[in-house]
Amino acid sequence: MMSKRKQIWIISITTLLVIYLFFFPNPTAELAVRKHLFFSLHPIKALSVHVKETGSTSFGGAKLFYVDEVSKSFIWVKKNWLGYRVITDGSGP
Repeated sequence: MMSKRKQIWIISITTLLVIYLFFFPNPTAELAVRKHLFFSLHPIKALSVHVKETGSTSFGGAKLFYVDEVSKSFIWVKKNWLGYRVITDGSGP
């Protein structure tokens, strides 16, 4: 059996990792798009679809990405000092 102290450390580290994955931006724009798809109830498509950067910029420097096979296929991703995050999505640019 594990000691109480070791269990507390494992629970603390796991909690910090979960908080980081859910709330902090991602290191790449493609991972930000895939995370957005996963939390938009498209978990299988988040792993299997092809994410394309269109080269278009707007919204103060945000980049537009296109994803096939989802209803809101245009996704805007913006970079800040922590990483990339999705700012909006929609069915057209």
